Amino acid sequence: MLGMHCASCVLTVEKALLGVPGLEQASVNLALQTARIRYRPAAVSQEQMKGAVAAAGYRLVFAAAMPQELDAVPVPAAASQSHHDAAHTVEEHHHASLRDVERRLVVSAALTVAIVILGLGHMLGGLVHLPWHENRWLALLLSTPVVFWCGWPFHRGTWTALRHGRADMNTLISVGTVVAYLYSLAVAIAPQSLTPAGQQPAVYFETAAMIVTLILLGRWLEARATGHAREAIRRLLELRPSQARVRRDGRYVDVDTASLQKGDEVLLRPGERVAADGVAILGQSAIDESMLTGESLPVEKGIGNRLTAGTINATGSITYRIERTGSATTLAQIARLVSAAQASKPPIQKLVDRIAAVFVPVVILIAIGTFAVWVLLGHDWSFAMTHAVAVLIIACPCALGLATPTAIMVGTGRGAQLGLLFKNASALEALGKIDMVILDKTGTVTAGQATVIDEWISPGVPSADFWSALTVLEERSEHPLAQAILKRAAGEDSLGDVNIYDFRAGPGKGIEAQLNGVMWRVGTADWLSSEGIALDAVSARTSRWESAGHAIALVAKGSELVGAVAVGDRLKDGAAQAVARLKGHGWRTILLSGDRRAAVESVGRALGVDEAIAEVLPEDKWRVVTERQQAGHRVAMVGDGINDAPALAAADLGIAIGTGTDVAKEAADITVLGVRAGAIADGVDLGKRMVATIKGNLFWAFFYNVAAIPIAAGVLYPVFGFSLSPVLAAAAMAFSSVFVVTNSLRLRRFRPSG
Repeated sequence: MLGMHCASCVLTVEKALLGVPGLEQASVNLALQTARIRYRPAAVSQEQMKGAVAAAGYRLVFAAAMPQELDAVPVPAAASQSHHDAAHTVEEHHHASLRDVERRLVVSAALTVAIVILGLGHMLGGLVHLPWHENRWLALLLSTPVVFWCGWPFHRGTWTALRHGRADMNTLISVGTVVAYLYSLAVAIAPQSLTPAGQQPAVYFETAAMIVTLILLGRWLEARATGHAREAIRRLLELRPSQARVRRDGRYVDVDTASLQKGDEVLLRPGERVAADGVAILGQSAIDESMLTGESLPVEKGIGNRLTAGTINATGSITYRIERTGSATTLAQIARLVSAAQASKPPIQKLVDRIAAVFVPVVILIAIGTFAVWVLLGHDWSFAMTHAVAVLIIACPCALGLATPTAIMVGTGRGAQLGLLFKNASALEALGKIDMVILDKTGTVTAGQATVIDEWISPGVPSADFWSALTVLEERSEHPLAQAILKRAAGEDSLGDVNIYDFRAGPGKGIEAQLNGVMWRVGTADWLSSEGIALDAVSARTSRWESAGHAIALVAKGSELVGAVAVGDRLKDGAAQAVARLKGHGWRTILLSGDRRAAVESVGRALGVDEAIAEVLPEDKWRVVTERQQAGHRVAMVGDGINDAPALAAADLGIAIGTGTDVAKEAADITVLGVRAGAIADGVDLGKRMVATIKGNLFWAFFYNVAAIPIAAGVLYPVFGFSLSPVLAAAAMAFSSVFVVTNSLRLRRFRPSG
């Protein structure tokens, strides 16, 4: 068993770690049972950290190590430490914890059922009906292993906490069950000394047993639920195949993926997964990247295209050269980001931790006060003790400690499946306060590539002639528009060989050449007009293209205009719908770009943004963000390039497109993998759903305790004659924790709406 069961346990481990000189940061996650540690290697060792946590009653098992950052799992001081592979060790601890809870639960449930049958024997037609003095001793015999063996984890945790001068959730459970048991034992030994004359002695053996059983049931359900949530990282890492077919000594052989090295050439056959990040050097195929990006359609890959570990080859055969292996792969980095996000805490959780630190001692004082008040009001010790135990049990802050980390754990895991990576939990806090989003244009809401948007060919010119001429000319051009035109022409019929001579390129004008004895020109309107070529046939069309910000190439054959091509950056599919969804959150939307005003305003109109800002230098993007912040706005920035990094870092929330630069992704709080524009809104929707889940969990956990403690103390008894028994208190407390976990698990069913 891992030993941490409430927010006060979390705070204890964090304080122990932060007390070690040289350790700069420690964030402990209750649901994951992990600690994320940042330290100075020259100033502190792992042994010092282990010693500090051991002094607090826990032991650290280091799951992963990096130069200045560690993931560690706190386990109880009595647990043994395995020396197996770190990740396997962590899973083994979780499985061992679950098995231990299961064993104790089975024994506790069986004995508790027997005790309850004894207590209700008079209602079973005399089937099981023993005299009171025999019944009490049998109940004592059956309840003893339940309270002291099945409930031993609670007592051990209490003893550990008291040794270090603190109280936690275990304290409430342990004190409650032991008080009920010892009181019942005293009544069984000397009934008349604790019971008013003429009254039948009351024992609470079944109460103590049922409390242990119900809380063990709650912990078992919690362990199973959080175990499902932890699978997100494991499933990611399992995407990497165990073997790959590598070229060695002139032939291909199957080798373990772990032995792959940079520069190895790997043959990828249909249906196989990519073993490591690399670049295609031979062949062409369609690659299914849905497990990493959430994109449903396969992506065409050919020579020079990058392949990512874990993606699936759908059709043809392709050979790629490995560039990154092991922990350096995109898949491993994604898993590390998800792990870091799951272990991080938003500011609201830190507040919860501080509240929990004083919550348990206050509850113990309330329980003592409850007992004293009822005794002073003339009630017997049994009545007073029942209410005091109910207060101790129902106030256990399990749900409070699980409210935030379970939602973050499940939500970030689901996000990883959809290609949405949350860098830290603070991003969720920021989402709830954003009122403005600034969108970079190129590569964010547009494809980021020059594409032929529209075209016109004179009715008297065969399409094959037109595109063949453009292909021959643009193949010899270095103009930025050449590749876009060549890509468009590639799908057209070709006339075959064309004789070309007298090729000339005029900077700022265009290109010309004799093709099969006829002069062809491709260039600007001013240049063709100066050559005496009439442009009236396309003047209205080109005016429309210019107002949209497209670049225009006019085509002339001899002295006649025969065609025109508009080249621009096409909007990504779903971009306008994504902007509409962002505006649906009440956010003001701004399009920001260094491109020409006409192009930016045209894209802005197509998107439906509230404002379009054009011709902005890279350093001015940062200025735009900070100016909006100074005006009182909470700003989200979406971008993909190096020039967006300062603005992403300055924004209250930075969202980077995963196809962009590493610098942009490092500066952002959320990374959206893939190219689908709607994924930006998906990330926002998921983040807001996570925030709503956390708030719902905290409302239930906190206000449940606030409302339930007075009822357990008996405030309703004088008016309504109602009091909450310790058994019902235990059931309600266990239900609150299970409710919080299962509510968080609903995030696994999140579906993108765009």
